[in-house]
Amino acid sequence: MAKLCIALDTNLHQALELVRSLRGYPLVFKVGYKLFVSHHRAITDKIKENGFELFLDLKLHDIPNTVREGLLSAKDLGADYVTIHISAGREALRQAVEVKGKVKLLGVSLLTSLGEEDLKDVGICEDREKHVMHLANLALSVGLDGVVCSGYEVNILKQKIEKPFLAVVPGIRLEGEPAEDQKRVVSLEEALQLGADILVMGRSILRAENPVKRVEEILLRLA
Repeated sequence: MAKLCIALDTNLHQALELVRSLRGYPLVFKVGYKLFVSHHRAITDKIKENGFELFLDLKLHDIPNTVREGLLSAKDLGADYVTIHISAGREALRQAVEVKGKVKLLGVSLLTSLGEEDLKDVGICEDREKHVMHLANLALSVGLDGVVCSGYEVNILKQKIEKPFLAVVPGIRLEGEPAEDQKRVVSLEEALQLGADILVMGRSILRAENPVKRVEEILLRLA
């Protein structure tokens, strides 16, 4: 069964309220820059104390030793999942794998906010799927546990990569919701059919009139 990961891209008060109100549900909570930079352990400790898996979406991207030290710090916080940009390079990935222990290390391929013109702007001229496949193969060959990719790429990765891996898919929208700043989005059902293992959703839950009810509805669709 695929896991639901809630992206806590909100203020500390709403984040803590959501964590408290969803205690006991089989969820992963993702903490990104917004909360992590401002509140750090005030949110990460609460996620762990309430029995949830902690997904630190730090997108590590630096020289190998800095990436290594960053992952060690994430381990100290009790992170279950940590993201790293695959484009940080083989040596940075290798050093992260060397110290990750039980942490699931997830390689970011291409951000779901990037469209075709954006890719050209940053010098990626090859076919998008080919580029993502190249990055995914590098990440998994070094020993990462999974790949973060859009729903547009997850199917081809699952078909062509024989080694088991976690496919983490952000940019998921429910029926009728706008894509907003995401350009490569898929529906919940599409993500499941294409082979997503962890579905990352934020706004659909955070903006709901009743977030707990919305989570229950989503979990029923994942069952």
